[in-house]
Amino acid sequence: MENRNNSHQNIETELSRDLGLPTALSIGIGTMIAAGIFTLSGLAIRNVGSAAILSFLLAGIAATFTALVYCEFVSIYPRTGEGYLYARKTYPAPLAYLVGWALFLGYTSSCAFYIASLSTYFNEFIWHSPIEALSGVVFLIGLTLLNIKGTEESGKFQIIVTAAKVLLLIWFISGGVKFIEIDEVINRFSTDIVAIGSTAAMVFITFFGFSAIAAAAGEVKDPVKTIPRAIFISMGVVTILYTAVVLVVLFAGLTEYTEASMGEAAKKFLGFFGGYVIIAGAIFSMISASNASIMAGSRVILSMSQLGHLPEEVGTINKKTKTPIIAVFLVGGVILLFSLILNLEDLTTYANTVLLLALVLVNIALIIHRKKFPDIERPFKVPLVPLIPILGVLANFYLLFQMFSDTIPFFMAIGSLLLGMLGFLAWKGTQTAEASIKGAASHVAHSQGRGTIDKNKFRILVPIANPKTTESLIQIAAAIAKERDGELLLLKVVTVPNQVPLTSYDEESVEQEQIALKQARKFAEGQGVPAHALVRIGYNIARAVLETSSDRSCNLIVLGWKGFSTNKEKMLGTITDDVVTHAKSDIMLVKLVGDQPIKNILLPTAGGEHAQCAEQYAHSLAKSNGGSLTVCQVVSDNSTEEQVTFSKDNLTKALGRLGEKNGIKIKEELINNASVVDGIATEAQNHDAVMIGAAGKSIYPQILFGNIPEEIAKKTDKTVIVVKHFHPVKALIGKVIGE
Repeated sequence: MENRNNSHQNIETELSRDLGLPTALSIGIGTMIAAGIFTLSGLAIRNVGSAAILSFLLAGIAATFTALVYCEFVSIYPRTGEGYLYARKTYPAPLAYLVGWALFLGYTSSCAFYIASLSTYFNEFIWHSPIEALSGVVFLIGLTLLNIKGTEESGKFQIIVTAAKVLLLIWFISGGVKFIEIDEVINRFSTDIVAIGSTAAMVFITFFGFSAIAAAAGEVKDPVKTIPRAIFISMGVVTILYTAVVLVVLFAGLTEYTEASMGEAAKKFLGFFGGYVIIAGAIFSMISASNASIMAGSRVILSMSQLGHLPEEVGTINKKTKTPIIAVFLVGGVILLFSLILNLEDLTTYANTVLLLALVLVNIALIIHRKKFPDIERPFKVPLVPLIPILGVLANFYLLFQMFSDTIPFFMAIGSLLLGMLGFLAWKGTQTAEASIKGAASHVAHSQGRGTIDKNKFRILVPIANPKTTESLIQIAAAIAKERDGELLLLKVVTVPNQVPLTSYDEESVEQEQIALKQARKFAEGQGVPAHALVRIGYNIARAVLETSSDRSCNLIVLGWKGFSTNKEKMLGTITDDVVTHAKSDIMLVKLVGDQPIKNILLPTAGGEHAQCAEQYAHSLAKSNGGSLTVCQVVSDNSTEEQVTFSKDNLTKALGRLGEKNGIKIKEELINNASVVDGIATEAQNHDAVMIGAAGKSIYPQILFGNIPEEIAKKTDKTVIVVKHFHPVKALIGKVIGE
């Protein structure tokens, strides 16, 4: 097949890297210094008195373990998506999706908490609206539009607001520090360990700004250096400010401590005017935290869209603003929903639950990632692995355990995670094979043969790529089709560069392919089977193959295979992996050696569904060419009597299945060799080809084909054919889990 461009993705508008260290700091500090300090400080004091300082410190320590993990990951993958991206590089699809979904829910519910807090302060101190949530909704709409306008604009806004509120907090602390009495701090220090722990869990949301910094990695200049610095500077600044604020509010002489306590304290320490300046600062703090959360949440679902876990349209980046408009709108809508259905404390429980579960998985991911990719470059390396991520897991689980007391929001969080997972499985399950591959659909530029499709006809698709192997592949396909009264469909895919419209293809190239297909079709019909042919124009060969297989109801795809992959991340090859993963038909991979007809076939069998499918195709091929089959299994001198008996039983069952057919000579052989690969490769020298079924118990394409076929293909100079049977249920699970 003519492949002018190996990329399978459409040209995408990228996010612009406009953000420096000041903006990254403002995102982190802006998210952490928000409702957490202005709203939760009063609630924390209400729960445990001056021990609220310890609760904030415990939450900060728990966050630090995970922040270290984030720093290592962001140094490896300095792109948009943060925790979800790290999970996507480590876990199978559903688990990675769960992390992304949890982060999306966490950012939106956190932002809803900030918006609801803003409404509380606005109603309490500025203007009491008959619609309590009105002020928050108005600001939410404005922030959503700001994030649509552009990252640079929202980043500048973030810096200004964050700097202003830090200065206001310093002013507030300076006004109340003279009232602090150390003896009173000790007297009002709660010793209720359970209450301190549950309060730490409640305020954990305030430290989650480190994740928001990493979420913007795709837009930060020099992210490998900038993001770790921003994370730890932010957490250090915030911890100091939190401690000072709690002490000051504690000695404000308030009769009760509520979410508005800091505003009341400000009026006492700084007078009426000063108090309202601080209240205005609190409102702006909540605005900046909301802005940072909208940025982070939209970037997570942008990454999920780009990596195939949400519809591609969700991640569309506007060419003018270079922002993901649909993602931002979606985040804004979910924030609005959360702010209307849950109160402040329920929002903290909900947000903390989903975020802590996501962070547990991210911490575990680092341990797995170190083992999975031991040689990958890690500019920032967490010390004492696996100890640090294990401590992160334990700390997050401890905080998570504290959420059980708030039953309704806790189980709402768990329920929404499960609902999202079910939605993902349903979406992936109903997604067509070709739509699983990113990019625009191909289209038919030329067709030869009958136009109508008989869906009851056994149809074999043969993609034509290498002229030297075309006739041999057609011979194999024709032998199988002939016995089933089937037909062949020959396909040639002409690829065009991503930036070129599919309608702007080279007509001369298509005409040349028409001539080649006409000759191939004539050869196929000379084998005694009907044949049809297509030329498709597309950006991606695998997608064109899958679209053809689906449109023409093909039962089997016969693919040429070089016998190995040069890409470490691909088991079979870039195109072949995609076809094997998504095709809703049997697959036959053929590594051809020579051009002689295949008569005598060695058939290793373990009795699984793929092996049984290989048996049937091998029988057709041998019968068509007047050949024979040798059914075999490999045992060694170290095999137990039970293992030998099991192998003999498998051979007997295979002979029984093949004995129902006639017309060829079939024999069995028990090969003695310590190595399965060596045994099969040695015996293959006495045959024209080896046909082997994929591993029968696996749903993963990588394991289905695994190393054995590739090793056999490398060690023998005979044709090697690998067969995978299509099973609808297993294929669905494999597509979802093993992508």
